[in-house]
Amino acid sequence: MTNYSAQEIFSIVSKHKLTDEQEAAISSASTTGPSLVIAGAGSGKTELMSVRTLYLVANQLAKPSEILGLTFTRKAASELATRIQSGLVKLRESSYWPKELGDDFDPPKITTYNSFGNEIFRSLSLQVGFEADAVLLTEAGAISLAREVVANAKISDFSELLNWDKTLDYLTEKVLGASGSLTDNQQSADEAISYLQDFAQQIAALPQSDKGGDGVYAYHQTLLDTMHSSQLVFELARQYQNQKKTRGLVDFSDQVALALRALEKQDLELSHKFVLLDEYQDTSGIQTMLLSRLFAGKPVMAVGDPNQAIYGWRGASSANLSGFASDFGVAEQFSLSASWRSGQAIVDAANLVSEPLQDDSFVSPVSLTAGLDRDGTVSAIVCQDDAAESARVALWLSERMNGETSAAVLFRSKQAMRLFADALEDKGLEVEITGLSGLLEQPEVLDLLAALRVIADPEAGAELMRILSGPKFRIAPRDIAQLHKFARKLTRMRKEVTAEIPLTLVEALDELRKPSSREFAEISEAGLERMVQASELFHLMRTQLSLGVSEFSWAVARELELDIELYAHARTKTPLANLEGFIARISDYEVSALRPSISGLLGWLDYAVNSERFEMPKTGAKAGVVQLMSVHAAKGLEWDFVAVAGLVQGSFPVDSRDSKGWLAIGKLPHEIRQDRDWIPQLSWRQAATQKQLKAATEDFASENRAKHDIEERRLAYVAITRAGRDLLLSASYYKAGILNPRPIAPYLEELISVGLAQLLEPIPEPAVANPLANLAKSEIWPADPLGKSRDSQLAAAENVISATPTRVSESLQLAAIIEQAELLRNPKPVELPLRLSASKIVQLLTEPEAFWAQIARPLPVSFSEAAARGTQFHERLEEAFELEADLDISDWQEQDRELGQAFLDSRFQSLKPIYVEQALEFELGGTVVVCKLDAVYQTEDGFEVIDWKSGSAPKSKAEVANKAVQLALYRIGLSRWLGV
Repeated sequence: MTNYSAQEIFSIVSKHKLTDEQEAAISSASTTGPSLVIAGAGSGKTELMSVRTLYLVANQLAKPSEILGLTFTRKAASELATRIQSGLVKLRESSYWPKELGDDFDPPKITTYNSFGNEIFRSLSLQVGFEADAVLLTEAGAISLAREVVANAKISDFSELLNWDKTLDYLTEKVLGASGSLTDNQQSADEAISYLQDFAQQIAALPQSDKGGDGVYAYHQTLLDTMHSSQLVFELARQYQNQKKTRGLVDFSDQVALALRALEKQDLELSHKFVLLDEYQDTSGIQTMLLSRLFAGKPVMAVGDPNQAIYGWRGASSANLSGFASDFGVAEQFSLSASWRSGQAIVDAANLVSEPLQDDSFVSPVSLTAGLDRDGTVSAIVCQDDAAESARVALWLSERMNGETSAAVLFRSKQAMRLFADALEDKGLEVEITGLSGLLEQPEVLDLLAALRVIADPEAGAELMRILSGPKFRIAPRDIAQLHKFARKLTRMRKEVTAEIPLTLVEALDELRKPSSREFAEISEAGLERMVQASELFHLMRTQLSLGVSEFSWAVARELELDIELYAHARTKTPLANLEGFIARISDYEVSALRPSISGLLGWLDYAVNSERFEMPKTGAKAGVVQLMSVHAAKGLEWDFVAVAGLVQGSFPVDSRDSKGWLAIGKLPHEIRQDRDWIPQLSWRQAATQKQLKAATEDFASENRAKHDIEERRLAYVAITRAGRDLLLSASYYKAGILNPRPIAPYLEELISVGLAQLLEPIPEPAVANPLANLAKSEIWPADPLGKSRDSQLAAAENVISATPTRVSESLQLAAIIEQAELLRNPKPVELPLRLSASKIVQLLTEPEAFWAQIARPLPVSFSEAAARGTQFHERLEEAFELEADLDISDWQEQDRELGQAFLDSRFQSLKPIYVEQALEFELGGTVVVCKLDAVYQTEDGFEVIDWKSGSAPKSKAEVANKAVQLALYRIGLSRWLGV
């Protein structure tokens, strides 16, 4: 029996009214059994779960501490925790608060699925032979260990390696994928290998056709070879898993699997009466099994959207929603259809694109309605080539953007990001490329990465050529060719190298450090001088490999003068943004790797560049900035203006790479997967001949392609529903290097045909030939650091050199003095940047001269050991918070350990922050203030903002006041962000 309605409780936190759907989900959902909420994009899932929590507490159905909420990211968990905690504080101040609770209460447990699995594992670890403090294997550590296992594999143990023509990185990726699929599906390597062997033995005995025939068709032999390769992958996956166990390492999936195994021996009583599961469509099979084992039959509310099930590559499936009733018990189903993000035009477009998804889902997705009376447009543009497309998108955004609006250009893949970024910068827009793969396409990042490879790998000849011909050394092609001849000459002369293992280009460059070797090099005088400089630079860098990986990377960037080049040719107000973003990702690797090194970093990057999991953004939308990212990374975010680019076949949607299903190398057979009832199956046992099996595999491939098409359509739905005000859908027939025009994506054609997307220009007929092929593009190689301004700059320099010295008249001298004095009295105004960090505002108030000097002439920040130590401390603390584990300082260096001990001795050691490294922005006096809050704690009286400092404590009142300004800005930002 409840005392208060959902609307009464909602009135405490909002002036609005709940919709009938919201009220039903909050108040009518079972308090004794499971319920399922299908929530469309932008329909307010976080608000639903927070008000449901308040409703349960107000009606004395649960204490706050008896409620568990799980979601995927720390950001989402923090937002949900803050929304709930803020609501509980307001509820406590109202007449709806249960008197029995008093003023003090323990908050609900809001955390991530991974952290919850970690907690369950550690409480049961001894049951499965692990210590509670078993080392958590991060993705970087897993890549390193898998590479080690593959590299150490002996041909005597794996005869298949004799004919293996793939790279170490390829096999490492397959082994990691196979190991993950085994764990996620609760299968062993033995089971997978046994299945593959049975399959291979049966099809090997098949005749060619009904008429017989002992031969083997080529396609049939390819299939047999693939099955043997898959057995090799799963055998190596077994060794990888054994190595993890031997070394006492577990990853997140292992923790869940081991917790499940432990629960077979021992029940676990949890204090949670009610459970909220966010983004349930994104859970993996093994996560679902653990949650079902713990909470089946209990009041679990799962919230999800089958239309947004786009994370299949990490084990997620929309089938989880379909199987919810069988996993947790018969469930009531509710829906949320009102979008509080987008206007009617965008909602109509999303509904049309998602119509075919109705047939693929085993639960009915919702048809969105517009919850807001908001104007908005859906526009479309089709161009001949992607150069024209990028220019048109840039124009569209430049007409809309200002300092208070946000925008994004979303891509299915990374290839065109740089092209669009250049077009946007040409329009004077601030651009941020988000995601690792996008960063790896940027020239400055490619230069740094090339240098790191040269330092770590003596066979990095191509990368060395990039550095030698770049702006730092500008060595001519002829001299680089002579360096190659020099390497071959030394190979003939040196006894320790042979023709089979010749001296590499990198080793030849290193030889030039020796004066005695230079006489054998037929390199020009200028080229030789520069090559010696390059050789000395790389030698110097190799002597500094003991530095931390991120610190070393910065050192290499400075030695290559990348920072100077970026500032000298700056097209934006933040020329170092891409370089800083890349090195921030290197810091992520450094913190998470077991033994970080440059070679380990390069291996991690080779794996990460093709993995969507590394595309997730660090922050959300930013006012005044156009963000470029993949659609996968954009899920959960929103912007005022969104352009979805490249809507043509092969780009978006991408062509299917998984049509073979489990018949590809290293894939777990579908029949032994947990989601086997929801995915295509190969009818191989019924095949009596090789031809019949081929027909069965073609049908299987066709089903997989259809499944892929549905997944691509889900991505289109997610992309469209990111827009709040205006949406642009763009396409182009041609890109560089292709001969035939690409068909327009079906989603775009559908929207245009029914008038839901308004064409900005008539659709042109595809050109007969690629227009880009006729644009002969000439480049100076090596690249000219002065670029197009070379002639004018040389002419100016020549004028100065050749000018005849003349006596300047006293009147002219006096005029110059007067002009200089006037400039000192009335200096030319320097424009205040649109965006300023909180620390920059403090500098503006305390050191205005230094601030304006930096604005007038930006200079790169020099490396500071103290700052680097502070950054590393922040990262280690953030990792401990993420894992909900104690800060372990046992292996820290002495100076670092002092920082760690200071934290452990503080009152914060026993507290759990609701936000960690939280980025937020707000407008103040026409300037966007950018804040990054190290930690935020919930207190009885409100919120406490923490800014960890690793330097000396402020001594004077002025220093204290300066620090207080920064915290005051954080307080204002958090207050506006939370609405408290």
